Amino acid sequence: MPKNTNLFAVILAGGSGTRFWPVSRKSRPKQFLNIVGKRTLLQETLARIQPAISAARIFIITDVTYGNIVKQQTARFKIPKDNVLLEPEGKNTAPAVCWAAAIIQHIDPGAVLAVLPSDHLIFGRKRFLKVLREAVGLAQRNYLVTLGIHPTRPETGYGYLKTAKKNIGGKQIMMVERFTEKPSLLKAKQFLRTKKYFWNSGMFVFRSSVILKEFQKYLPGVYRAVGRKAGMAHIRRVWKRLPKISVDYGILEKSKNVAAVPARGIGWSDLGSWESLTEILPKDQRGNILKGDIIAVDCRDTLVWTGRKLIAAVGLEGMAVIDTPDALLVCPKERSQDVREVVNVLTKKNRRER
Repeated sequence: MPKNTNLFAVILAGGSGTRFWPVSRKSRPKQFLNIVGKRTLLQETLARIQPAISAARIFIITDVTYGNIVKQQTARFKIPKDNVLLEPEGKNTAPAVCWAAAIIQHIDPGAVLAVLPSDHLIFGRKRFLKVLREAVGLAQRNYLVTLGIHPTRPETGYGYLKTAKKNIGGKQIMMVERFTEKPSLLKAKQFLRTKKYFWNSGMFVFRSSVILKEFQKYLPGVYRAVGRKAGMAHIRRVWKRLPKISVDYGILEKSKNVAAVPARGIGWSDLGSWESLTEILPKDQRGNILKGDIIAVDCRDTLVWTGRKLIAAVGLEGMAVIDTPDALLVCPKERSQDVREVVNVLTKKNRRER
């Protein structure tokens, strides 16, 4: 995909990655870790979009506490320092997207934004750029575009998109009819059977001018606070008053102008839980994923992850065992979404392991 002069990237890099504990920590969440390969997930995200978007048109939004980490990890990509936007505190994605859109709109009134999480794993880079090109084409027609992932299991930790193909202007466009957040297992199984639902990937493409108009309509308070280009002194002053709300919930779920592009063949995982990782990494003949110095005896469908010490596992099935120097996680893989509850307890107790 050749570089598009109107295409900008907004990389969201402020998340805490609690569901990937104990490897992901508050001080160094998963986007700054090399989960697979030699580069961190943030660096992989930047490398993935380099063929399509120049460094000057890449913006990274992160928490102020991660500013130095982002600077270190992005140095090789030549991202201008003014393109790293430091949130005074986490407010979910809507305020961040509005702030970035306002800055980019000032630079280029015809800009198209690709809003991309920094902590996703995508193996099919060429295929991803092809999907992105398709999404940009729809965004240039003033649609809000989301990339949809074909569900492979009845996942209760993801949001879902219900879609329907519509003939608009002589072209078949897949429109989003409804968003559903983290359904029950029964509903997730129903969604899987109908084949009309996609996982909401959290990757969006739209014109800066279009998304800012949507903010004016659906989140006017956020727009008034950060919907125009402003300096950091203003941002620090107003940020604490902003609501914690996602761009999905605050804008896309209310808009009637949301299209979806199926992201087939990109090898995607949002790494939202240890179980999600098992769909990406290669397995042995018994369905195990073993990373580190591990002896597995009569284990099946089990993930064992260790750093330095030897781990011996005997007779495990459907389990996740994650070892770090100061914490050990053992749980059924299907319960790995609940790891965030452990982090909540650690946070309440002000434990350093959180």
